[in-house]
Amino acid sequence: MSELARRYAKALYEVSPDEAALHDSAHTLMDCPPLWEALCAPTIRWEEKCRVLDRLPELQGHDCLLRFYRLLASKGRMALLPEIVSAFDDCVLAEKESARCVLTCAHMPDAREIENLRRALCRLHHKKDVIFDIRKDSSLLGGFTLELEGVTYDKSVRGALLDLTRRLEERRAV
Repeated sequence: MSELARRYAKALYEVSPDEAALHDSAHTLMDCPPLWEALCAPTIRWEEKCRVLDRLPELQGHDCLLRFYRLLASKGRMALLPEIVSAFDDCVLAEKESARCVLTCAHMPDAREIENLRRALCRLHHKKDVIFDIRKDSSLLGGFTLELEGVTYDKSVRGALLDLTRRLEERRAV
């Protein structure tokens, strides 16, 4: 996720923390391929994009969101919307003293392992809850990696082998 998307999300959250309205309107824009392509196309003038946004019924009554989408269109940054929505969700979680964690593992963990990880990460990062986004990646060979609030923990076999390789090469260079 880009820093620019995080800044847009934080600014939007500060002026309009309506999570449901953002999700509904963003899905309306992104789930219609012709509309989404037109809004993201650099060849279409931003004024035309704004006229389309002004006519969308999902944005009626949501003046703040409409102004936000018009800003994205005028800056040519509408393609950032998926990242902005994800970063906005992180702002909502932060308000609840929670965080999202991407858990990438070679084999799917059981409920007990996930709960142990949740408790350890809550303690380590001073959170009330951690929400997991679990992904499977057999190239890890074993173990897992965690990404939480910009911190990456690599407890995978692949990571250990890469670290061992690096250390051996450093010794050889000395």
